Amino acid sequence: MEKKIYEKKFSFGIDLDIELNDYKKIINKYSPYISSVYFSLPNGEVFHTRIKMREEYKKAGAKEKLLNILNLFRSSNIKLEAVINQYNIEKGELKKALCDLDNFVKVDSICCLDEYVDVILEHYSNNIYLISSFNNNPLHKENINKLNHKYNMIVVGKEFMREPKLLEKIKEQNFDVKLLINNGCAFNCGMCRSGRENCIKTFENNKKRFSTEELYAIQSFFPWELDKLMNILGDKNIIDEIKISSRPSTYEYINDCLESYIYNKDVTKYIEKDSYKYHLFGRQSNLIPYFKDFNYDNIEKIKKELWD
Repeated sequence: MEKKIYEKKFSFGIDLDIELNDYKKIINKYSPYISSVYFSLPNGEVFHTRIKMREEYKKAGAKEKLLNILNLFRSSNIKLEAVINQYNIEKGELKKALCDLDNFVKVDSICCLDEYVDVILEHYSNNIYLISSFNNNPLHKENINKLNHKYNMIVVGKEFMREPKLLEKIKEQNFDVKLLINNGCAFNCGMCRSGRENCIKTFENNKKRFSTEELYAIQSFFPWELDKLMNILGDKNIIDEIKISSRPSTYEYINDCLESYIYNKDVTKYIEKDSYKYHLFGRQSNLIPYFKDFNYDNIEKIKKELWD
């Protein structure tokens, strides 16, 4: 299928350790395909879910660098999405952060948890494009009709990657759809609110039922799978954005992800050089130690069976 199916579809996260010139390279290569970039608020540790991101934002000049990066993307007609998906932010602290954000940069949308929706809508007088975070209560086909209609867009992943009819059902409820394709979460995991220990426990339990190759095949999403999904959906325009999990990461990671998915590259192009490149298509950290022992042909076979 022609690459135009991916025009202004991709969204990825900003990492402050990546230099401005490298972001310029990304824009020069892929701007026709990038819809938005997302970032955390520079208002302290409570607004960051990842330890590395907390450390990045603590560095001298971090706020200024973030602004320069965001302005770079803004000048290239790429939308800015602020993410507020850390738990237990106090109402007063959130209100102050939103005021600070207004003075910092103009955003096109805010991605948040359910508990922050009313505060955010009140702050913007209901005039803000609101995205339901992937970190909200787990979304499965059983509760697909219980979505909060205060949102404009829903972020989905996991089993939705291979269920075009479920994506259509979300669209039929007048939501825009953002598909998260490479975070690699276990389909039966609760959510990040449950904590790292629950993630490890879920992984260990899943290993009793599946091999690590099977788990990776199920939880990851290769470029040909995205291409297949887009072909099935055809010209219905069901998927509004394709989200790449890229925080924290490097320039090379973001470049390889965009290149591979946009141009439907053969995965062997990456993993034959370095088995760690399996991480491009499924970021489940518990699986990383097993990458070096994976048999690519086995994984492809399992994936094709998932689609049959």
